[in-house]
Amino acid sequence: MDINQEYDKILKEFSLVEQSSLRQDSKEYQEQLTKCLAHGLNFKTFIQTKSALFSSNETLDDLSTRSLRFLSLDYYLAQMMARKQAVVSRNGGGPGGAGAESGSIPMATNDRNILRLKFLQKVVQLLVQFLISLQDYGILQESLSKKLDKFESTYQPKLNELYASSKDDELKDATLKRQEKIEMYRSNKELEAQIKILESKLRDNGDDDGDNNTDDEETLRTLTLTKLKQLASQSWNQLEQILMEIDLLQNFTASAPQLESNRPENNSQTEDAGKEDPTGYTDKLESLNKPLISKSGKVLRNFTLLDKKDQLKSKVFGYGQYGPTMTVEEFLAKEFEENRVLQGGPEDVEEEPDEDDEEANDRATYKARAWDEFVEANPKGSGNTMNRG
Repeated sequence: MDINQEYDKILKEFSLVEQSSLRQDSKEYQEQLTKCLAHGLNFKTFIQTKSALFSSNETLDDLSTRSLRFLSLDYYLAQMMARKQAVVSRNGGGPGGAGAESGSIPMATNDRNILRLKFLQKVVQLLVQFLISLQDYGILQESLSKKLDKFESTYQPKLNELYASSKDDELKDATLKRQEKIEMYRSNKELEAQIKILESKLRDNGDDDGDNNTDDEETLRTLTLTKLKQLASQSWNQLEQILMEIDLLQNFTASAPQLESNRPENNSQTEDAGKEDPTGYTDKLESLNKPLISKSGKVLRNFTLLDKKDQLKSKVFGYGQYGPTMTVEEFLAKEFEENRVLQGGPEDVEEEPDEDDEEANDRATYKARAWDEFVEANPKGSGNTMNRG
């Protein structure tokens, strides 16, 4: 295949999805986006494994001008992944929800947040990979390259690592951050101006009848490098926005139950309806290029063969809810074995005096008088006085 035409086709597909009038959380939009993303991932695999366009031991001068544009693939994959989210079912006003998606199941807000968090983390990885690719060939701006080297975890950067910081003075920290943003904005404007000039020069050369192939090649190469630098600046700005959203989602989902705890129930419901997981979760994006079985016959991904008939039968004749796992006698025996049952006689309860029992009342009176006489005869502090000064 012509890889340039194939890449143009992928970018055109993404442009149509990007400009679509559909809601991003609709099923139709997400299906189109997933197909486009799968196309891009397959193309990336082809570029990395079969085309041999890039090598770890080559420099920027070794790359052809036509190959430079493929360095932006990770950037566009990140833009596609940034639009991935869970499909939300919507019910209309009619019975059963007129206009609702067939077989759709409402999804909890926390589950949507968890899925969105996973997608955004993948976006960060793709953007960083794009920046690293430019850095390896010496295309990335020096200021961004220095910041990239300071990441503690390369593919999991933190928000405070994007800009210079002063740990001693918060006001100075804010000033440095603002100054860096201003400089990046000015640099981006300069890149835009350069791109317009280079595009205009290419058009002028195309209108001339003379032979300007050498000049066109140099201009096209400079234009491609300038566009890659502009995408790098946009990636850095996007990283900041995404990391802020990730922090918010992590706070929202910190104390909430994980999605995996709810997924089996959702899967069982969707199996009944014969539909996909209503959450929109899929491992296809993570394993599109990983075959199920290797050439030698080794299983690369775990899978389980299930008898659909037995599953349906167990649900029809089974409990409406989870049944008990042990009898009451078994439960009590287990409690006794683990010494969780309190044993012993009744607690001592002080009996109330009987007012009609004169003998008991007399004994209590004599006892009280004897105690009073003892207290009077032995005042407090009259004990051992041998060691007093």
